Amino acid sequence: AVGQLAQGKITEKQNTLPTIEHPLRRAAELKARRGLRSNPIRKLLFNWVLKNTRHRVRDRENLRFERTRVFGRARRVFVELGKRFYALNLLDDSRDIFYLEVEEILGYIEGTATCTDLKGLVRVRKAEFAKYREMPVLSDRFETRGIVYQGLQLKNNLSPSPITDSYLQGIGCSPGLVKGAVRVISDPKQVIGEDKGEPLKPGTILVAERTDPGWILLFPAAAGLLVERGSLLSHAAIVARELGIPAIVSIPGVTQWLKDGDWVELDGSTGRVCKIKNG
Repeated sequence: AVGQLAQGKITEKQNTLPTIEHPLRRAAELKARRGLRSNPIRKLLFNWVLKNTRHRVRDRENLRFERTRVFGRARRVFVELGKRFYALNLLDDSRDIFYLEVEEILGYIEGTATCTDLKGLVRVRKAEFAKYREMPVLSDRFETRGIVYQGLQLKNNLSPSPITDSYLQGIGCSPGLVKGAVRVISDPKQVIGEDKGEPLKPGTILVAERTDPGWILLFPAAAGLLVERGSLLSHAAIVARELGIPAIVSIPGVTQWLKDGDWVELDGSTGRVCKIKNG
């Protein structure tokens, strides 16, 4: 994927960020100046808040960057431990190390573990993980009573989705109106990477349950973005605004409601997506 980006094979949209961001920022600054022109005290307060907000946003992004670096170093440590455990026949696969808790791994090494059957633990975790994948996605907020896991009824806790046969409502996070066919993607590797399938066609609206930085190479090729999870400050929302892609997030059930090839109209301002026709 990085090679594709370096060779300019994603789309020309990749280089449009400064063109999109500059006029938006200028327009916002002009609007603020006009609104504060007659009130010097409010203008002074606004400038102070703006300056400090920019500093704190920078600090937040630096913290996230350093956190990612720490996670990367920690991951390399456990990858190596997985290889060594596999070589000692403690695991069936080196990557099974990620199904164990840190305390279980260190406890086995230090001789303080309460369970030494690491392969058995991995089998239990894999079975639980497979069961979790079949469960419905939890709503952003849900109630529990008593002992949480003993009485947790996921289906009853799911909030009803504002779905009809013709439209679905979410949170508009990047303005713009676009029509097109959708492509439902569960993993960016379906489009990029060694095992990639069919690339996104021009004008395609990308539909996903959730996104992370690994999806960013898909965004420039999309005409619009629909994400089941997220908020105004989620990764998908921020990147969509930076690239000028109409986008809606927090749309319960959108990945089940739409199929590849369905035609929709996406309004990134109102947060409504209307189904025009089935694929």
